[in-house]
Amino acid sequence: MKKFAMLLILFFSAEASAEESDILKIYEHFTLSGVAAEKCINTKEEELTSFLANYQMVSVFALTELRNQNPDLSSDQAQAVLNIGGEKIEQLVYEMIENDGCESSKIQDLIKRFHMLAEWKP
Repeated sequence: MKKFAMLLILFFSAEASAEESDILKIYEHFTLSGVAAEKCINTKEEELTSFLANYQMVSVFALTELRNQNPDLSSDQAQAVLNIGGEKIEQLVYEMIENDGCESSKIQDLIKRFHMLAEWKP
């Protein structure tokens, strides 16, 4: 359990983010933009479906990458790391929206990213 806690801290620390694999960074982008879009815009059903399908695929690859980087983690532990990280990201976006509103440039950038990720054809 101690190793799990340390991995969680490293996974979401500023130093670790500079060394993250591309797929973990992409997962983070999906999470950030999905939360911003959920809170700030009315998405079209087709666009949301496309975004969620892409997000699901990225989530599977991110989970696989996390397990490859940390072979001692069980599937459940790796999933917990992603879940807790996702919750932390959600909280950050909620705070940004609460402090700066949906019209802030940061949130608008996330919403633009949401549209791009919904259109993405991997």
